[in-house]
Amino acid sequence: MRRAVVVSVAVFFLLALSVSAADFEVSVFPHERTIKLNETAAFEVELKNQQPNDGVFEVYSNDVTWDVHTESPLRVPASKSLKTNLVVRPLNLNPGAYNIPINFKRVGGGEVQRNVLYIELLSPFPADATYLPAVRGVATIDKHIDPREEAVLKLSLENQNRRDIERVEVKVRSKVINKDYSTSLGPLEKKTLTFTAEIDTKTPPQSDLLQVSIIVPEGEKAYQFDLFPLPYEVIAYGAVIPHSVTTESFLKKTDDVLLINEGNQVLTYSYKVPRGITGWFMSSIPDYDKERGNYVWSVTLKPGESAQVVVVYNYRPILWALLIAGVLLVAYYIFRSPISAKKTATVFVSHEGGIAEVKILIELMNRSKKSVHDVAVIDLVPHLSDVVREFKDTLAPSKITPHHDHGTLIKWDIASMDSKEQRVLVYRVRTKLSVLGGMTLPVTAVTFYVDGAQRETVSNKAQIKQ
Repeated sequence: MRRAVVVSVAVFFLLALSVSAADFEVSVFPHERTIKLNETAAFEVELKNQQPNDGVFEVYSNDVTWDVHTESPLRVPASKSLKTNLVVRPLNLNPGAYNIPINFKRVGGGEVQRNVLYIELLSPFPADATYLPAVRGVATIDKHIDPREEAVLKLSLENQNRRDIERVEVKVRSKVINKDYSTSLGPLEKKTLTFTAEIDTKTPPQSDLLQVSIIVPEGEKAYQFDLFPLPYEVIAYGAVIPHSVTTESFLKKTDDVLLINEGNQVLTYSYKVPRGITGWFMSSIPDYDKERGNYVWSVTLKPGESAQVVVVYNYRPILWALLIAGVLLVAYYIFRSPISAKKTATVFVSHEGGIAEVKILIELMNRSKKSVHDVAVIDLVPHLSDVVREFKDTLAPSKITPHHDHGTLIKWDIASMDSKEQRVLVYRVRTKLSVLGGMTLPVTAVTFYVDGAQRETVSNKAQIKQ
């Protein structure tokens, strides 16, 4: 009993394997036919259904240039065979020899059996019995092309006739590509060619269509086969690159900047220099704009164009200013008066809210390294004021002279003053009327002799405020 079960299982698996290995069988006879362009080729087909169920089959070809069908539907009973005729008709083909793939498939199944039939097409006209050129082509090109690199075109060619084609011309045309190539094809030869084309590096970004035409010259005629246009795109690249050259001289620096558009499209570029104290000494060609802490030069350049920016940092005015200041300082010390005079006045007595009496100090100083002689100090007391003739602890004037028009002149005579010697002259004046608010006293004049020459100087005006 056990042995019978084992045998049954083995038979079941063998049947399953045989079914899965071949659901059906197809035989076609013959495999070659010769017909004219306006005729059809008939082949005998026997189809065996090896499944335990009825089957419906379909027949088709991957080559769309042929019409393929059977004379009767392919409905085959279970484990039976069906014979019928397979009809093959050319569609818009030239005379030549062709291999046609024929596929048989069970409807709803996955298995496909393939047969290849050979058909030779003849011209329907006796005087034209030669094969006309029949060339197929498939072209590919990169979807994105960098104009700095060569464009690569791959072209697969197939000679569909049993004849030599000594010359096959390939013309490649687009907005930016214009190339011609040539090759040859043997009988039924398949060939893959790789062509390259250089594109102008300044070609702007754009979308384009590449048209490939295959032309076979034949005597005075030419047969042209156009392939489907290939879309591609020329991509953008590059930027504006600054090239700077710096030259330096004494307290001066020059930056010569050349801005070059090294891309393939119009670009706007801003050259920037940080703002700072150096901007006080900076000049440029062309002029700059100020923007967020930077000096900015903006340029718009076409592909390959350039612009120049010259920035100059000149610190020489600082040196000239220091030199001029030094010269003026030296000249001041050389030509300034050896005697300095400073005059101050303060309210000494007030009466009824006004100024009644003023105390005046005249400070003299010999600030030179030499002695001065015959120093005469002359001061003027305005009208409506009298000099108080009290000179305690101070040098008394040598002369007090009333003047009808100018007021009262006071003069001090000092025989000499040594280097760095200082003298203070003090006197008081009494106003005839109370002065409200304030008053201004005139300058004091000083004359003296130094190195045998007479010189003079004056003091400041003294301001009195109540």
